[in-house]
Amino acid sequence: MINKLSKTEIEELTKDTFQQISENDRDEMAIPSYSHSNPLIRWLMWKRLEYSFLLSQGGNYESVLDFGCGIGVFLPTLANNFSKVYAIDLFPQFAMKLSETKGLNVIFKESINEIEDNSLDVIFSTDVLEHVDNLDELIKSFRLKLNQSGKMIISGPTENFVYKIGRFFAGFAGKGDYHHRNIDDIIKTIVDNDFKIEKIRTLPFRFPPYLFKVISFKKLD
Repeated sequence: MINKLSKTEIEELTKDTFQQISENDRDEMAIPSYSHSNPLIRWLMWKRLEYSFLLSQGGNYESVLDFGCGIGVFLPTLANNFSKVYAIDLFPQFAMKLSETKGLNVIFKESINEIEDNSLDVIFSTDVLEHVDNLDELIKSFRLKLNQSGKMIISGPTENFVYKIGRFFAGFAGKGDYHHRNIDDIIKTIVDNDFKIEKIRTLPFRFPPYLFKVISFKKLD
């Protein structure tokens, strides 16, 4: 299973204030969600990562990338299960701090272009791609970096009516304007770039209305 950080650990990790990281940036990194007072919200956040990890099992995978690693909460799980772990984020300070504190063997890169072509077994990107401006270009880059049998595992919000109501009651009303698309738009873009869907998991239940989807894709020849 995954290695979870406690609410107290999250608060301790993110208590530092980095001048270049705005409140919107902290929102995009899901800091308020992982440290939320409501345990159901924290459960939902961790469940996304649990599903993502489970979808990566069953293959002889060694080299993985956490694209948009945020504060690094997924890195302990990845570092304990894969031999080579890369991480990329616009603001990697918290993730670097976590990796140093826990002694994780994680290689931080500034850009996807710094990773060798055909070198990755799995790319994880959890609740990130809805923020990306040029998604089509990024997915093409992912395809280049994955090896022939590589897979991509993503999660993202549905942005449906129930999801928006949930954000309101969670205290996130007025936030989320930086989302450029919902998870179904993302799925279409990925499939259009020569990936096929392997599995889809939904949250919080297996029946609609869904709040989040977690999907694994296989790179087509």
